[in-house]
Amino acid sequence: MPGDVREWLPPEHLCWKVLDVVGLLDLSAFENSHRDDGRGGVAYPPASLIALLLYCYSKGVRSSRRIEQACWDDVGCRIITANRRVDHSTVARFVRRHRAALNSLFVQVLSLCGRRGLVDLSAVAVDGSPMEANASRDANQRL
Repeated sequence: MPGDVREWLPPEHLCWKVLDVVGLLDLSAFENSHRDDGRGGVAYPPASLIALLLYCYSKGVRSSRRIEQACWDDVGCRIITANRRVDHSTVARFVRRHRAALNSLFVQVLSLCGRRGLVDLSAVAVDGSPMEANASRDANQRL
């Protein structure tokens, strides 16, 4: 493999698209709480962890332990993290600490997709709401 990780994947790979999108997002909510007082180990840049989460989530990898393993196995993750293996506890703490800010990223990404013409924002729906109906599980079960 080439010595430069940027040559490991073609330019149209998903990891490059995720890095481009993260570069367009407002990450001030993450950066304002980024610790730079010199205590503890060197912190990962918030943009890198956000890109890692978006990349892994888009591939169906949601477990922090599986994300840690992907940093070892997945070339896209290795490019995003600059060839560093992010610990699962770092991922879990980042998600727990920034849950509200991560939720606001959804709105930013949706807005970005709307501006680029990728989605129609006139009708956005969220699935998974429980409601009673005649097609519900209780109505369809028989003895």
